[in-house]
Amino acid sequence: KSLMATLVVALLLSYSPSPRPALPPPRFSALQLSSAAAQRSDGVLPLPASPLPRFAWRTVVTFAANPAAFLVIPLLFRFAPGLDVLGANWATDRMALRHGLVGTAPLLALTLLPLDRIPAFSSLREVTTASKTICLYAFGARLVPLRAFAAATLLAGSAAVCEELAFRGALMGGAERLCLQLLPPRICALIALAAQALLFGRLHSYTASAAYFAAATVAGCAFGAAFLATRNLAVPVLMHFAVDMVSFLVCHVQVSRSGEAEQRRLIGGDSPIATALRGLVGVPPGAPPRADERSAPQQGA
Repeated sequence: KSLMATLVVALLLSYSPSPRPALPPPRFSALQLSSAAAQRSDGVLPLPASPLPRFAWRTVVTFAANPAAFLVIPLLFRFAPGLDVLGANWATDRMALRHGLVGTAPLLALTLLPLDRIPAFSSLREVTTASKTICLYAFGARLVPLRAFAAATLLAGSAAVCEELAFRGALMGGAERLCLQLLPPRICALIALAAQALLFGRLHSYTASAAYFAAATVAGCAFGAAFLATRNLAVPVLMHFAVDMVSFLVCHVQVSRSGEAEQRRLIGGDSPIATALRGLVGVPPGAPPRADERSAPQQGA
């Protein structure tokens, strides 16, 4: 019996189990959860944070493909007798460039001036917020100047070409020609100008109020007036491209420097464009910040 007991003790002393890998630490420790719950009056624990939007070419291409849906309109009007969607004086020369730059200047002034600080134009803040929300999803939260410039060129070019062909070249030209059967040319031009501008504004209503509708309608009137004055679609295309290009880049800089709190406010907005983009990209509103996003956005390439 003593020999058997000695062997058992020796086996127990010589047994060395292989070490198990350590369990990963929990995402929220009990202390962190209790502290977070104590800071909230309702006692609800915070949800895991969702990331802020980041630059992705897939998102940029999706945004750029959106205006291409309007190309159906000029394709349908392409075979209308006597209608030239490019304009009777179509040309891409210095004169078109000069006219485009002259027409762009007042639109850029209206876009870049802080008119929303004037009490009578305070509703324009909704337009600014909607524009920043679009840029946040399109270019991401970080400042990426080179990629943003390339992406803005693609987005502005797509919108300028597709929308000018549809609204100014096809719709305005077709409405004007149809109206000529009943009314004088000048009256027909004004009716066609107003009709396409109102439709352009309605399809760009990105805010709950009529603020964005009004701003887009004014832009539609400017592009349409340039087409009527020159009968060259290259002029409003250039104007549209320049305004969108500058607006995209300025908004991207403003959004990237605004800080995480403002960026999350844009994501969690209840405007039609914010709601639509959340559904498209899949970012939930009001998500708490991640640990690596509590500092200011860093600059990237």
